[in-house]
Amino acid sequence: MPTIEQIRAARALVGWSQGELAQQAGLSQTGIARIENGTNQPNASTIEKITKAFDNAGILFISGGVQRVQDKLIVFEGEDCLRRLQDDIFHTLQNTKGEVLLLGIAEISENEKENYDYTLMHIERMKKAGISERILVREDEKTFIAPKSWYRKVPEKYFSPYTVFIYGTRIALALRKPHNKVLLLDNVFFAEGMKTFFNMLWDNGKPVP
Repeated sequence: MPTIEQIRAARALVGWSQGELAQQAGLSQTGIARIENGTNQPNASTIEKITKAFDNAGILFISGGVQRVQDKLIVFEGEDCLRRLQDDIFHTLQNTKGEVLLLGIAEISENEKENYDYTLMHIERMKKAGISERILVREDEKTFIAPKSWYRKVPEKYFSPYTVFIYGTRIALALRKPHNKVLLLDNVFFAEGMKTFFNMLWDNGKPVP
């Protein structure tokens, strides 16, 4: 179980305020403050949420201190690679009600039945969990399977052959058929940098009517 000093040190290492830790752990800022000043003794469930939040940010509690975990690179291959990525997105964000940023997506058609049906299910479970998406698509995109408020259109020149997913501390590059491959990098600094780039494009994108 992490000590008060370790929780403070972990916050400092990842650069979170008490409020940001509370948001990532699904707790209240008041609760975090009381834990850190020693007026509240957290139960096992609360400690698990705090530990998971830091784990997702690449911070590990070790004996007598904290440590930044080395970058983690995961590869998904095969026809189910997109579904495995969607599962990772959901399980990473389901307790924090965060958002997913998507750049370069070409929406799945009904002809890709297994991926199409799974994506519809994935969208619904995210909505129920309070997870939202912001999706940048090409100006000529006509297919929208998520709520239209999640989309904005940007010029073709900003797109590459792969789709970028940004969520939590993770960045995923996905190539669909015939490649069927996902590269997933867990690095808080790269993720934050990509979020800044995405937001610049989003701010200049056109809403979908």
